[in-house]
Amino acid sequence: MNYVLSLSFTGNTGLQQRLQHAADGTVSVRDDQAAYEALNNDLPLRRHVLKANAVWDMPDFHGTTGAGRVAAVILNDWQLSGILNAGSGLTSTNNAKYDLTYTYQSNGQNVNLTGSPDYAAKILYIGDPGKGCSDNPYAQFNTAAVTGPSYNSLGLESGRNILSSCPDKTVDLSIARNIRVGGARQLQFRLDAFNAFNVVVINNRNTTVQYRSPTDLTVLNSQYLPDGTVDPNRLQPRNAGFGAATGTQAMRNLQIQIRFQF
Repeated sequence: MNYVLSLSFTGNTGLQQRLQHAADGTVSVRDDQAAYEALNNDLPLRRHVLKANAVWDMPDFHGTTGAGRVAAVILNDWQLSGILNAGSGLTSTNNAKYDLTYTYQSNGQNVNLTGSPDYAAKILYIGDPGKGCSDNPYAQFNTAAVTGPSYNSLGLESGRNILSSCPDKTVDLSIARNIRVGGARQLQFRLDAFNAFNVVVINNRNTTVQYRSPTDLTVLNSQYLPDGTVDPNRLQPRNAGFGAATGTQAMRNLQIQIRFQF
């Protein structure tokens, strides 16, 4: 068994320089660059990572009668092995955390909101969005906890890596038997079960809310109708609305092998 505990999650990896353009054509780094880096110093690292494997030589059956000896030939010499992958959440982009973003149907480009094409406004949190993972595939976080940025933005509405993805807890199992057929020759029968317990681990969701404009914050891709019921046109992941799951780790997959070694 191997266990990794991450202790530090701060750094400026991936951050950009925020540039401003003067009337004379010169370009300089904004005075609030340090404030921007302090607000965005969280890294998308996994807190816990656990990997374990085990092999069990299954008990043999000892038969004394003719039927018992036949059963022993069939039941003996099987080996069961398993691998556990567990830990803090992991998204389809291999990050443990993620953020919410926005788009505007009109008048929502960077230059409209911040006055600069070089850096963007950030989504604004007005409540608790939750952890970022839930048992409800249509509401992975609280969509009402955010709103879009407005004009004259400084791009400091929120930080990064605020929400955590769903934890991994996948077990792969394999059962195999080797049969010697003379000399160095060997016949192997093997059954692999990937994600043997068919555990659902959501690793992607719709994190982008669509608005009409900075002055009309009507949500265009809500997962729910005004009466609180799920929009029947958004039941499938490919049509998922804001906050709904769009992907999971692979479900149970079986593989049978017959291998001859010589």
